[in-house]
Amino acid sequence: MKLRTKLVIVIGVGFCILCLVLSITLNAMIIVSYSDLEDKTVSENVGRLLNQLNQENSNLKAVASDWAFWNDTYSFINDTSEEYIQSNLQYEAFKIIDINFMLFYNNSDVLVFSRAYDFQTKNETILPASLYSYISNNKGTLLAHQSLEVTQTGIILYDTKETPLMISITPILHSNRDGPIHGSLVIGRFLDETKVESFGNVTHLAVGLHPVSSKISNDLKHASSTIEGIPIVIQPINSTYIAGFVIIDDVFGNPVFIMEVGSNRDIYNQGLNMIQNLIISLVITVVVLIVIVVLLLDRFVTSRLTYLTKSVNDIKNYEDLSKHIQVKGNDEISMLVKNINDMLTSLQNTWAMKDSAEFSLQKKIDELERFKTLTVDREIKMIELKKQLEELRTKSGEKT
Repeated sequence: MKLRTKLVIVIGVGFCILCLVLSITLNAMIIVSYSDLEDKTVSENVGRLLNQLNQENSNLKAVASDWAFWNDTYSFINDTSEEYIQSNLQYEAFKIIDINFMLFYNNSDVLVFSRAYDFQTKNETILPASLYSYISNNKGTLLAHQSLEVTQTGIILYDTKETPLMISITPILHSNRDGPIHGSLVIGRFLDETKVESFGNVTHLAVGLHPVSSKISNDLKHASSTIEGIPIVIQPINSTYIAGFVIIDDVFGNPVFIMEVGSNRDIYNQGLNMIQNLIISLVITVVVLIVIVVLLLDRFVTSRLTYLTKSVNDIKNYEDLSKHIQVKGNDEISMLVKNINDMLTSLQNTWAMKDSAEFSLQKKIDELERFKTLTVDREIKMIELKKQLEELRTKSGEKT
């Protein structure tokens, strides 16, 4: 595998690991931050709805006080005059003060008059008998007043099969709020879908009522978020909707239903979009950096190494040690090229010394050859000549 390929793989893997680590870190940091911000927003939404509910109770209490602290109402408990009914207890009056019913009780806790209207049909309606039974069964708490201006306002669920009610129970007094107490005025609103929708329209939130369930009740016991001491459970329903759940108590402090306050997950999705954009930007940046780094390495490292390899191969192929490599720059590769040139110079000198030694050796060999020719060959010829002379002597003696 070539060095350029290895560099590309190593750099690519390194940047991919860096991109992965940064993505995980950014995802953890941003998602946690946006989740906390989303939970805070949901808690604030629940707080807004609870404030709206408290405001409704305050308005209902104010209406009850206006009607109960009135001389005409004080007299009506005794005479139940038709004039009072015609002047004050008609549909338009109930519509203006936004209540569904009025119940008038005397000091003996006996109902002397009642009237209720259904705003959807715009007609008078009959209240369930279970409501009267509920008030009668709890008259010791609801109709017994501890002082002249004590008003009990809140929600009651008189029958699990019926719609919850928002009621206010006020002692009936003179207009100057003097006693004695002449009875009790009970006014109320149906907490039906229309009223719940009105809460949502005012707060611009999705509002729903649910029966008290054991699961959410257990979750609320261990809830980490609270609004004014009231525990809240925050649950993402899906990727676009999140809801906060809170238990609503009745006038006796008993849980009557669970209120759901929902909203869109714009904040969370904004965080996801930010992470997505960051990851895309990070990937693009990493790709650009990889290209730049590869080009720089190719320009200043791999291309010079390729040139060095080619130059060395040319010197090897031509067997010309006098040919040196051109030195460019002042870095490690330049030092390597300089060392190679020094090595080539040293090799050239070595080869020159070798040639000189071979030439001297050959010269000495030639001299030895000449010496051999002059001495050894001459001696051999003398020996041969002596042998010939000896043979001549021998032959001359035999003839003599």
